[in-house]
Amino acid sequence: MAASTGAGVRSTTPTDRLLAAVPLASIYIWLSGLYLVEAWRRVTPWLFTDELQFTQLGRSIAATGHPARRGESYSAGSVYSYVTAPFWLINDVAKAYAAIKYVDVFVMTSVVFPTYFFARLLVGRKAALLAAAGAGAIPSLAYSSYLVDETFAYPWAALCFFLIVKALVARSRWWWVGAIAASAFAPAVRGELAVIPAALVLALLFAWWSSDGARAWRRTWSIGDWVGAVVLVFGAIFVITSIGSHHSNAWQTVTRAYKHRQINMVDWAAGSLAIGMGVLPFVAGLAALVRAPAEQRTRELRMFRSVSLAGIVVFGIYTAMKAAYLSTQFATRVEERNLIYIAPLLLVGTALIVSRRSVSLVALAVAGAYALYLLVYAMYHVTQYPYQMGVQLYSDALGFAILQQGNRFLSWTPHLVRWLLLVFVLAAVAALLAPRFLRRRPQLAGVVVAAAAMAALGWSLTGEIAAAAGTSSIGRQFATTLNPPYTWVDDATHLKPTLYMGEAEVDQNPEWLLEFWNRSIERVSSLDGSVLGPGPSGSPNVTLNGVLYWQDDPNAPTPEYAYAVEDLPCIELAGTPVKSHRYRAGGRYQTWRLVHLTVPNRFQSVCFGIYADGWTGADDSTYYRFRSSPGWLRITYSRAAWGYKSGPTPVRIVLHRVVTRDQEPALGAKVKTMRTSIDSTQTKVAWLRVPAGTFAVHVAVAKKVIPNNWNHEGDRRHLGVLLSFRFFRTRPHR
Repeated sequence: MAASTGAGVRSTTPTDRLLAAVPLASIYIWLSGLYLVEAWRRVTPWLFTDELQFTQLGRSIAATGHPARRGESYSAGSVYSYVTAPFWLINDVAKAYAAIKYVDVFVMTSVVFPTYFFARLLVGRKAALLAAAGAGAIPSLAYSSYLVDETFAYPWAALCFFLIVKALVARSRWWWVGAIAASAFAPAVRGELAVIPAALVLALLFAWWSSDGARAWRRTWSIGDWVGAVVLVFGAIFVITSIGSHHSNAWQTVTRAYKHRQINMVDWAAGSLAIGMGVLPFVAGLAALVRAPAEQRTRELRMFRSVSLAGIVVFGIYTAMKAAYLSTQFATRVEERNLIYIAPLLLVGTALIVSRRSVSLVALAVAGAYALYLLVYAMYHVTQYPYQMGVQLYSDALGFAILQQGNRFLSWTPHLVRWLLLVFVLAAVAALLAPRFLRRRPQLAGVVVAAAAMAALGWSLTGEIAAAAGTSSIGRQFATTLNPPYTWVDDATHLKPTLYMGEAEVDQNPEWLLEFWNRSIERVSSLDGSVLGPGPSGSPNVTLNGVLYWQDDPNAPTPEYAYAVEDLPCIELAGTPVKSHRYRAGGRYQTWRLVHLTVPNRFQSVCFGIYADGWTGADDSTYYRFRSSPGWLRITYSRAAWGYKSGPTPVRIVLHRVVTRDQEPALGAKVKTMRTSIDSTQTKVAWLRVPAGTFAVHVAVAKKVIPNNWNHEGDRRHLGVLLSFRFFRTRPHR
């Protein structure tokens, strides 16, 4: 009987399975190859502080087994830090960086596999391949060359969605074990994926609500029952909100005071996602959540809709709340970066409609209207710039990249883009309606739908290439900021403990780059708090002799460093200069100096109140010199570079004794005062006889100038003079 049953049925051989896997594998290989080239072209990280923080955590785990930032223990926050840690054991920073980028590419592109298997529960192979390729080609795949945990989180979220829907369809114990385990582990992959377990619970609720038993039960409800159900739902929302507000300040802030802002900002994120996906997958994915006319009711479709709706809800709420909270604490941003995880769900829905060529007219009308509102109105009136076309690349929303590159190279304007996106929405709706209006010509309808889907896929991949081109261009600009050799500190110190000491740094990007490329830099500090994290960056305490200590008690043991990078001109540490390195900041070249430090580490001199371009500011400038021999201080002050006739201004130069106040040097009694003046065309030099020991000199300029008042170029600083100090033991004859 078994033999007769199997007669005429061709068994599936390993070769058949291998050939069946070729199309999906080829998509993965081709996309990975493209992204590997993009990663190779990205010469240096630049998305700070994100990339530097993951670098610090990975290096710390590699060196000590524990996550830390600049030597201070810190939560790893993500398994990404542990996965990348072994690569930081490679001695060459460039090779370690390249290895991590390439691993990130292979991992992030693997999103094609769970997306394909998810889609195969509903559609045939060709449509499933379309969904897989779309998920692997959205503009946010440009993150694959970044050192960020999205590279792992994006495919992991897609895997969780596949396992959840498979468990709901198959109702198998082992699929449920996989779904629950993957969902429970998701927050460790990235903190945002803490919403995945909530999506699992919500999907179960939606699955129960759409079941035959629940539908039959609801048919017995009276109007009072429906009112009671609505009251219970809102009551549950209020309870959850109250609990969240009690345990989270962020939750309380945005839910009580910024409700409207949440709606606006999730709309912005959704609009950027829709642009990056080519509009049609966004519209079709949303429309697929509603049952199409004459559609056969199946468990697979019901579970797909339960899981997709749950995923869209939880990630939409998270994105809305995070963006609203960031707007109160940091900046108003378009946070598409937090919404990209729903892209595989939308693409599976697109594959469903493309395959079955049937869609709910009501759902399509609503989805099309929403897309029209987002793209033609909401994104045109987004803060800063319409469609963010005024920047080279918007790091939190790569969906804009194709428009930004269109602006740079094709002279696209926001007005033109607005009309273009209007056409995209109308074309998407028309393409999805084609099977209905071309019933007598099904082949033509199929061609129209397939062509529209492929056009959207091409637009999406072009957007990814545009985003990668943007990040590569920015990386090259950052590389010229640092200037090769990037590892010049490590090359000289041979990884011995090194201190970075800065002052008046308006732009910290050069320091972040230096810290990334040079692992010997163990502590980062500044005299005025202008150098920030990630990690500790506090100012040192300083004795009257200029000795640095990093705790409250100057007599307690304190870390000592073999070398230091001085941020000239205001930092001079006691020791032997080793080498200098030029870099770009503030629109001009500046210099770092590497010094082999004395022990104990101490300052020779420091100055405050001088910008990186040499100008003094609103609070004037003070120079301190520690444990000095008697000599002469040359003070050069100038307004010759000012270029405008602003008239003479009094200048007062005061020699002070130094006292200690709050564990820092401070101005003491006046010893000597010099009064002079400076005009807009003059450069002057003052020689001041200074005593042995520790002293300070304060230079005050009476009338400040504001560049913007003269040239209207936006520099609103209150400037005094271009100022420099130099100590001599004996006064030069010339």
